[in-house]
Amino acid sequence: MSMTFSQWLSHSSDAEFESFVRTRRDLLQPESPTIGSLAAAASSRVGVARGIEALDADEIDVYIALAMAARTTPEIAVGDNAHIDPTRAEAALPRLRDLGLVWPTSGSGSESGSVAAQPGDRAALLAAQPVWRIQSEAITLLPTSAADSARTRPWQIDPATVDASTATIGQALIHNSEQAAVAEVISSLRGLVDELSATPISRLTSGGISKRDVSRLARTLDLGLEQTITLLLAAKSLHLIGVLDDALDPQWTAADDAESALSSDRAELWAALVGAWLRESLDVTQLAAGASENERLTVLAAPKKSLFKGHGQSVPAMPLLRLTVLEILHDIGLGSARSAGWVHAEVLRRRPMIQAHEPAMTEAVLHTCVSLGLATTPLQQPDHFGPSRFGVSLSAGLDAALVEHAKQDPSIAPLGVAVDALEVPGDVIAAVSDGLGDEVDTVLIQSDLTAVATGPIEPRVHHILRRYAVVEARGQGTVYRIDAETIEDTMQSGVSAEDALAELAGISAEELPSTLDFLVKNTASKLRRVRVAGARAVLVVDDPVDLDVILSDQAMLPAGLERLAPTVAIAQLGPERTMHLLEAGDHHALLHSATGTVRRRKVITQSEPEVNVRRRPRVSDGHLGEYIRILRSAPTGAQAMASSDEPLGHMDRLREAAEAKRRVVIRIADSQGRERTIEMLPATLNAGRVRGTVTSTGAEASLSIARIVSVDPS
Repeated sequence: MSMTFSQWLSHSSDAEFESFVRTRRDLLQPESPTIGSLAAAASSRVGVARGIEALDADEIDVYIALAMAARTTPEIAVGDNAHIDPTRAEAALPRLRDLGLVWPTSGSGSESGSVAAQPGDRAALLAAQPVWRIQSEAITLLPTSAADSARTRPWQIDPATVDASTATIGQALIHNSEQAAVAEVISSLRGLVDELSATPISRLTSGGISKRDVSRLARTLDLGLEQTITLLLAAKSLHLIGVLDDALDPQWTAADDAESALSSDRAELWAALVGAWLRESLDVTQLAAGASENERLTVLAAPKKSLFKGHGQSVPAMPLLRLTVLEILHDIGLGSARSAGWVHAEVLRRRPMIQAHEPAMTEAVLHTCVSLGLATTPLQQPDHFGPSRFGVSLSAGLDAALVEHAKQDPSIAPLGVAVDALEVPGDVIAAVSDGLGDEVDTVLIQSDLTAVATGPIEPRVHHILRRYAVVEARGQGTVYRIDAETIEDTMQSGVSAEDALAELAGISAEELPSTLDFLVKNTASKLRRVRVAGARAVLVVDDPVDLDVILSDQAMLPAGLERLAPTVAIAQLGPERTMHLLEAGDHHALLHSATGTVRRRKVITQSEPEVNVRRRPRVSDGHLGEYIRILRSAPTGAQAMASSDEPLGHMDRLREAAEAKRRVVIRIADSQGRERTIEMLPATLNAGRVRGTVTSTGAEASLSIARIVSVDPS
């Protein structure tokens, strides 16, 4: 009789058992240290799915072949199956066994107390344990149907179609590009927030902004569409932009404290930007193009459903993709570069089950790495990418941080990735800070009406220039072009020509050119022809007697009221000052406005409610040895006797009964804990439920496997 998974755990060698327990730390529960509960957790749909996530391309191909074989027989003789490559199976089976996805049903290697096969003895592994079983849930999670087998899987890429060439990048180019990218992306983020502060964008009913507004914003900032979307998502995550608390016209605009946040340390600002990008779950390529032909997505709005198909992953697809790309860039090595196609193929080799498996997504991540200073490209080969010093340090720092996080939270096993641990390490921030030059507080304004900042520019100087100029080029320095329309817009708000010239002279390294003096004064002369002053207040009453009382009040003399009609008077003061005088004289009045009472509008930056995630207690490193000892100390004989009542073997027994067309007696518990017995002919098992025909009534029934207490032959 073949062994169930729990029986194998009970009879496995100490080395095999410990290897499984250390690999699947996410399954260990301090409150129930028993073989039965451990095996049940590993056999569940979630447990199997998380184990599959940790496989690479070679291992997943072997496991799919095993799952396809398990559709016809529960016991798989790997050496005798023509569809399973013995060399790949020899390398993959130890890893699959450690993840609890397969187990041997017989052979000397499964006897209690025997020594497990070492990596150098993989050939002996197949010979000593030729028959294997897999978790039943894997059959429904993996592409095992005939139609699936006819399709090419995303990670199966023909090597002949991939550009495997290597390019070289000089150290000087790496240093210049990474420093220029950091300075430029900080300048772009500041410009984005400035633009939203000057011209807020209406919020759609979905909560986001339209692609047309994003495209206009990208043209204004001289950025690409995808880069603009990336900065918008990061600015939202960092609470630099928010929505005006206005029911009539909610708009996306800069937050109240955005200016102070953007004026802080540039390396810290860059680190926050990179951290927000690493944790962002949305993909800019889908936001730019739409999830499908029938579904258009808006920027800054949360999609109503997942953008990625497939079973739910423990780590969102995009953070996992970005982290994997950084790991691959780190492995390429400083000074070398590989093609985007090669990087994408390597992503799928390492993470074949990742749902973000479109080449455009990987390429977009690579371009964002370049714009953030984490990667660079050779001068003559822009389609090749290599790491920068910042990118290498960040990847190594993230790897160390995730290892440390796994000690505090073992539940992130077996993938070993947690989104909340993706933070830029302090040594990377220090390296970026050392590489950034000092900010300049003056610019060179030339006769062609361009203002050149020879280095990173101070936020104060940048804000002054943004009032009179548009950004023409960014990098380690910034080039502004003084525009006649921008000057006119600023002067229309009440700035005089003298004030404008004085403000520009205060940030200019040299005397202002005559062309700028002429442009400002000429614009002022045109605007001076028509002037708009503040309107005087008009009092309108329903009863002329009320106006008589107001006109006779000595407290209203400063208003200079002049009666134009029995119920209408005009004041020499503005509406707000006139209201103050009326209130001082105890005259009840209402300030008339087409949009309601004028008030200070609040910017809401937290648009999503906070969700408190309840984490289950896990077995820490200090208690792991004792936990393993408790598990192994249970008497194996008692467990073997109780195997018919274990939940973990139920799916295997039901699947065997369905294949053999054999009836079984199922004992099941309802929601109140009451048990009843059902005799059934199982037909199919899928998604944690068994469907079949009840013998007593002949009716079709669907039972939850989680509620099954025991399964016995009829």
